[in-house]
Amino acid sequence: MLVVLVAGGTLWARSPEARLLGLAVLALLALTAFVLLALMSAQMQARVREDEQRLAELSATLEKRVAERTLALEEANEALSAFTYSVSHDLRAPLRAIHGFSQLLLEEHATGLSAQANGYLERVIAATLRMESLINDLLQYSRLGREPMAFAPVALDAEVAVALETLAVEIRSRAAVVRVHSPLPVVMGHPVLIAPVLQNLIGNALKFVAPGVHPEVAISAERREQLARVWIADNGIGIAPAHHERIFTVFERLHGSAAYPGTGIGLAIVRKAMERMHGHAGVDSAVGSGSRFWIELPFVG
Repeated sequence: MLVVLVAGGTLWARSPEARLLGLAVLALLALTAFVLLALMSAQMQARVREDEQRLAELSATLEKRVAERTLALEEANEALSAFTYSVSHDLRAPLRAIHGFSQLLLEEHATGLSAQANGYLERVIAATLRMESLINDLLQYSRLGREPMAFAPVALDAEVAVALETLAVEIRSRAAVVRVHSPLPVVMGHPVLIAPVLQNLIGNALKFVAPGVHPEVAISAERREQLARVWIADNGIGIAPAHHERIFTVFERLHGSAAYPGTGIGLAIVRKAMERMHGHAGVDSAVGSGSRFWIELPFVG
């Protein structure tokens, strides 16, 4: 009787024939394992090739879709530019004509018209001015989405000074006190977009005060890690917390235009401009306690 033992990797047998038979079995097992590994490797390579082909097809499809979406976006931008041109010319021209002829009637024929007719003309003139202001704000809002971005260091002290100079007439007429806590930081942004942000925030601080109250505005800044936060604080009527996000959307007004004139687009311009610069805007406020609007941009120095 032949006995073959495999123990600890060593082959023991009672005869040379048994030893040869054991070696043959081991060789057959090794060959079988090699064949199985080769088959598994071939299957894996085939799957890899299939996955690579599928990935290439998906990549080509994605590139095609991106190209189609890019073309659609370019066409939409062209349509928006055409609409902007239409608004700025086709609508403004008749609007100015209405304003001009109404003003002429009021100036040259006021004595021949009744008090009621004069009142109507004054209302027409006021409406045309509001409409022109609305058109200007809508044009500015639409341009924000198409303004080419080239970020650069922006000195906020200089930008605030420009905004205050732009609002100088309103500051004097309201006997407002504006305090700028210099030096303000240098931030990474876009000067063309920062200018309307500051003008709208400071302008709102001058406007939304209780009757008989002289506006007081404080402009300051602080560093928050890699960001600079600029505060525009006022002594105005304040905003309920429930409305803190609503006010940054287009046409959201919390007060009638008779009490506080405006188009309801200013803060939407602020939010959109900050988003284009990868910044943030918000407000801390409560009714009757004033407001502290803030903007954040990357700190430079």
